[in-house]
Amino acid sequence: DWQREATRDLATGRIGAAIDAYDAQGMVHQAASRDEARSDLVERWDRDRHAEPEASRIILTHTNDEVRALNKAARERMRAAGDLGEEVRVDVERGARHFANGDRVMFLRNERSLGVKNGTLGVIEELSIQSMAVRTDDGRSVRFDLKDYAHIDHGYAATIHKAQGMTIDRTHVLATPGMDAHGSYVSMSRHRDGMELHYGSDDFGTRDRLVRTLSRDRAKDMASDYDQIHPAQSYAERRGISFRQRVVEIVRRIFPEKLRDRAQRRR
Repeated sequence: DWQREATRDLATGRIGAAIDAYDAQGMVHQAASRDEARSDLVERWDRDRHAEPEASRIILTHTNDEVRALNKAARERMRAAGDLGEEVRVDVERGARHFANGDRVMFLRNERSLGVKNGTLGVIEELSIQSMAVRTDDGRSVRFDLKDYAHIDHGYAATIHKAQGMTIDRTHVLATPGMDAHGSYVSMSRHRDGMELHYGSDDFGTRDRLVRTLSRDRAKDMASDYDQIHPAQSYAERRGISFRQRVVEIVRRIFPEKLRDRAQRRR
């Protein structure tokens, strides 16, 4: 189908073609600013969770700061709808957090004894200052003491990096200028059923700018920057000569035999 073809486009770097395909389905949303794009995304996420409460979903973006803002906004919607229980302040690995029954959470570290991995998602069923019980998306009940396992955080939103390997029913993506082709592929291919892409005009003045940014090959950019900063080193290493070897060759040419012998005696 068209989504499978769009995923192929993403995997082969044809980001513009993939964005066009989602746009044709009404799944690409431009706002005047990133703040408005964030608000629109959370509004759409909220409507989506009410329309399909059994579906799993995640909000994805590039930076931890945006993740925190999106988690906060999503929790406010949950609280306003009466979907969260009493707040409990808990000290976890990332600092103090307020959790409640009904909160969506993400496990942040593999733990074989609990059967969870970095990125496992679930919903809090029971909560106290000392312990937590979570129903994971695959239907298991996981109970643990927070003194033994505190690598957990709100799970409404996550970084694109954290989403690698994740498969979920629906994703909502907030595009920001730090993204590249790899981030585009990861964020826009995690879903089974649907993906909504949001962006602000203050980040991307034109649609072409959005496509160019999300199509960047960061590895090539880094290689290009490296060549510009260290052209001699880069050239030598492309010929199979390490930088250390190159330095040794230069020293041998410059240092007279006596100075080289003196340097060797000092070792």
